[in-house]
Amino acid sequence: MPDVTVKLSDGVREITVEVTGADDALRRAEETAVRLYGVAVASSPTDRRAGFAGWSPSSNTERSPEE
Repeated sequence: MPDVTVKLSDGVREITVEVTGADDALRRAEETAVRLYGVAVASSPTDRRAGFAGWSPSSNTERSPEE
């Protein structure tokens, strides 16, 4: 079992780092997650976001009078 698990996500990419057996496990996991996230961002296209660009999810559903 890891001493510490750090998850870093921006909604498109997710980085998970687990560190075991280190005195400074949290610091090492955070630094590694940030470094890997930087590599992921630098190597992926900038205009390819998930979802519907500027759209916002909403509901226009109306209830019938019987409900």
